[in-house]
Amino acid sequence: MISTESMQFLSAINSSLPLLATTGETADSSLVVAAVLLSLVVIYFASKLGGELSNRFGLPPVLGELVGGVVVGISVLHLLVFPETGADSSSSLIISFLKTTAGLNPDAAESVFVAQSEVISVLAELGVIILLFEIGLESNLKDLMAVGIQATIVAVVGVAVPFAAGTAGLIILFGI
Repeated sequence: MISTESMQFLSAINSSLPLLATTGETADSSLVVAAVLLSLVVIYFASKLGGELSNRFGLPPVLGELVGGVVVGISVLHLLVFPETGADSSSSLIISFLKTTAGLNPDAAESVFVAQSEVISVLAELGVIILLFEIGLESNLKDLMAVGIQATIVAVVGVAVPFAAGTAGLIILFGI
């Protein structure tokens, strides 16, 4: 049975989804919820499968989870694509699946795609915030102070070197 908190959450999502749709035709909220849930299932299975495979090869599971994200994203399988990348609903396999199974017309598919992409983007940002918060909770200030100099060097190099290399790459390769 669904709890009252779950019902309130779902009704809040359903009431806010038409606001997220930016195309002329508003998205059917049940199809947006279906697209979001399908996207979350794909993300979950890709991260678990990647983590397990990575672990079997003796590598950190987080590496496999990141590779799983690349595989389901725009790089390989096109399961999760976003309008910010210039993609439209026809380039998303999840939306194509919903078109086939739910009989969406192209305008409705586009609005479902935009709304689903916005919800997944917000959930991704919340996930990063929660991850950083948990890391902060697990950090011990005394332990950090004991390795202060080494940690500072690693942190500065871990930020400055990739930033400088990325900037140099953009200047050299793309003339930006």
